[in-house]
This record gives sequence, structure tokens and C-alpha cells, in this order.
Amino acid sequence: MKPVEKMFSEKGSWFKGNLHSHTVNSDGRLTPAQSAAATPTPVVTAAPTPTPEPDNGLPKVNTGSWELTLVNAQNPIGEAVPEDLAELEGGRYFDGRAVDALKKFIAAARAEGLSVCLSSTYRSYSEQSYLFTRKVGQCGGDEAAAARIVTRPGTSEHQLGLCADITDKFYEVKTRDLEKTALFQWMYAHCQEYGFILRYPADKESVTGVMYEPWHFRYVGKEAAAYIMENNLCLEEFLDLYK
Repeated sequence: MKPVEKMFSEKGSWFKGNLHSHTVNSDGRLTPAQSAAATPTPVVTAAPTPTPEPDNGLPKVNTGSWELTLVNAQNPIGEAVPEDLAELEGGRYFDGRAVDALKKFIAAARAEGLSVCLSSTYRSYSEQSYLFTRKVGQCGGDEAAAARIVTRPGTSEHQLGLCADITDKFYEVKTRDLEKTALFQWMYAHCQEYGFILRYPADKESVTGVMYEPWHFRYVGKEAAAYIMENNLCLEEFLDLYK
């Protein structure tokens, strides 16, 4: 019997058990077969831990939200009209999303025994055009001087429906002396509690381009209002902090 045949007969069980791992050479000898390539073990990469944003102390507000819309000479709104205007006392109108805040602000002042006159709120583009043209005439044709008192049409916050001129009584001409009234002093101290700011402070005329108006209150939301008033900012300065 040949060597390989004898191996088959005498070592059959061993061969069958190991045939899968050996091959027969031309000279009849068994050699180990090459192992199949091992399947690589997948590497699981851990998700990176997000780096927390630095806490700069600013309120977490969306500066692109409606209540923080900036309207001035550099940011005109053309002839835009608010989508939702709600009626107030005296036939006045205000943005429907903020009208309840204004009502609460006024009611709180009256609860303190203060007289409140809502002298102006929303104004249309055409009404602002009329007021600006009249002021230009009063300023001897000087449009730049007029614009510091009555803003040009399309650049007035009144057209947003988010601001209100609030005084203790009706005044044909409003002056900085209104800061001496009990109403202004109370409103200046508490406006942020209702989401409002004094929009045109005395020391910010070079930034706002508008004279000091101790009667013009603008709705911006409670978080923004608290930060603005506590840090003596105007709206332009506040929004610049997020750039």
C-alpha cells in the first residue's frame, strides 16, 4: 500500500478531521492550508463631547425674533405693515403679540395712582410721512434736523406697532421736562418688568440718531429689557453684543 493510501486507511479519522486545514502536495505530503483572512473587528469611535459655549452673561434671546426688530435710519422697513394689530383705548393700535404686555404696564401705573395718557402707538407709513414733512417745515427745511425729532417715514418704530408714547396727560409738544413727572419716573423704574425699555435715552443720541425722548417706550421682551435697562444700553448697542 502506498504511504498516502495507508494514511487514508489507518488515519482516516485524523485526516477527515484535519482535511479542512491541510492540502496534499505533488509528493504526497500534507501541508497546512493558508488560513482565510480574518474579518477585521470594527472600531467604534465615541461621539465627541460638544464643547459648551462660553457663558458671556448675555440673555439667551433670538435677535432675529420679531420683538427685537431694529428700525432706524440704517435699517428702514419701507411701507411695511404689522401682520396683527390689536386695538387699544382711544382707538390706538399695537402689535397683537405684545398688546397684553402694554395693557399690564399701563394698568400697573394706574394702580399706583398715576395718570396715564397713551398719546401715540402704531403709525402708518403715510401718517409718519405727514408728521415728518410738517417737522421739516418747522425746522426751516432742514431735513437732518427734523429727522432727529421725527424720524423719516419707513424708519420709525411706530410703524412696527411695538412702541408707545406714554405721558401723564396730552402734550401738544413733548420735551425732556417730561422726565420730571411722577409717571415717567415710575415707568422708567419698572418698564423692564413688562418687557419694555426707554428706547431713546439721553446719553445715546449719537448712537440712535434720535433726541432724548422720556416718553417713548419700546417692547423687546422681558429678558432683553432687563439686560438693556440694567446695563444702560440702547437697542442698537444691545444687538451689537451678539455680532
